[in-house]
Amino acid sequence: MKKIITASMALLSVVVLAACSGKTTSESSTKNSSSVEQTSSSEISSTTSSSKTENNEVVLITDEEIDNAKTVGDVKKVFGKLVDNYKKHAVEIGEKIPESGKEAYNAQVEPALKSMETVRESFNESLSSIGSDDTVVPEQTRTLFVQQLKTGRDTMKKALESAYKAVAPYTSGQ
Repeated sequence: MKKIITASMALLSVVVLAACSGKTTSESSTKNSSSVEQTSSSEISSTTSSSKTENNEVVLITDEEIDNAKTVGDVKKVFGKLVDNYKKHAVEIGEKIPESGKEAYNAQVEPALKSMETVRESFNESLSSIGSDDTVVPEQTRTLFVQQLKTGRDTMKKALESAYKAVAPYTSGQ
């Protein structure tokens, strides 16, 4: 039971990170809105696997996907993909928890996942304030976004990997 609580607490910590990351980036985006220019939206790579690999590595989004996000629409998509993949893994972990621990896990994780949706909506609204989805994000703002997103992704990945390890004894029959 202690491992279940540990797994859910690791997952919850990411919501706080996501909220802080989104706020800082969106504030910076608003400050730089006067220096935006219009362009067509670039495509975000769709080659990322969002599943747990054999060596327990979790892939949420790649550096390439983050680096290729140039427009408001791109940034929304890559952040949304990160949230969606994280939520997918959190649900998968919950499914691996024994029945006796599911209620405790869900009680802690479900509000966090809902909070992530709120963060996504706020983030998208803030980005929309600087322009339409085909508006190029100013380089200074984009650089901050890239740094924060990579840091957030890495933290989320570590939390998920820890949670998978915590529930491994329940799935391997140990």
